Amino acid sequence: MKSILITDSLFIQPEHEQKLKDAGFEIARLDKPEATEEELVEAIKGKHGYILGGIEKLTDRIIDAADQLEAIVFTGIGYKDFIPNHEYVTKKGIAIGNTPDAPTHAVAEWAVTMALAMNRNIFDLGRAGTKKFMTSKGIQNQKVGIIGLGRIGKEIASMLQAFKPESISYFSRNRHPDAENSLGLNYKDMNRLLSESDIIFLCVSKDAGKHFIGKNELHVMKRGALLVTFMAEGIIDDEALLEALSSGKIRIASDHPIAGSDSIPMSICYPFNASSAFNTESELKLCSDIATETMINLLNTKDNVNRVN
Repeated sequence: MKSILITDSLFIQPEHEQKLKDAGFEIARLDKPEATEEELVEAIKGKHGYILGGIEKLTDRIIDAADQLEAIVFTGIGYKDFIPNHEYVTKKGIAIGNTPDAPTHAVAEWAVTMALAMNRNIFDLGRAGTKKFMTSKGIQNQKVGIIGLGRIGKEIASMLQAFKPESISYFSRNRHPDAENSLGLNYKDMNRLLSESDIIFLCVSKDAGKHFIGKNELHVMKRGALLVTFMAEGIIDDEALLEALSSGKIRIASDHPIAGSDSIPMSICYPFNASSAFNTESELKLCSDIATETMINLLNTKDNVNRVN
């Protein structure tokens, strides 16, 4: 009987464990959100499947210890952040799966929530703030820019319709005529979008490259513009970002920590302690459903290939 390792306890609840057992697999859990390399080296031995539900990062040493491993499924989109050696993994004949559809609504919902909170001055006017009366910008009549029009970018554009922005523009490596027509989006080049937008949603993956948003891009942005980001660490140049925030040039809401931002007011910089944009009950259920089904399919496919060969 094939065995599947599952890390952490946020995803893959008892109903999903049962589904895996009903499909003929044994389950082994390492109930830690960030297992060490040593723990994973021991836990991965003899396992045919591995559902990566924590925030551990795989190393070549862990993969070399995986003497039976056929498939890894990451419970989210950005698996390259947690499987940085993904090329080595696939060269060893180990399949990698993820759950790209699962976090879409939850992350888009978080992004729009943060845009509303920042642009309605919630952190100045609320109990933790010091202001009693301020005129806010809101989203209505604001120029919105979306960088990266994948699943989440499109979902954000759809959600924003209810708030009546002046316009919604996007920049992406590829144009999306269907989305332009159905959502009323305008395509703009990167610099123009940065310079004209009041609110910018950064929706690119790690594939965009380190410091995709750097000093030059931050310089181009409108004074007082809001940047909402949630996808991957390293996409923004932190040093240049802190300079832009400290000078009051821009504002930011981020679901990742921003080193050195403790002295910047929450109304200008609101980072989360750890990535939380995805974390809703509905998303966890959907992600676990997809991860479970993907693992079953990958291991069964491997079986079928072996039988043919």
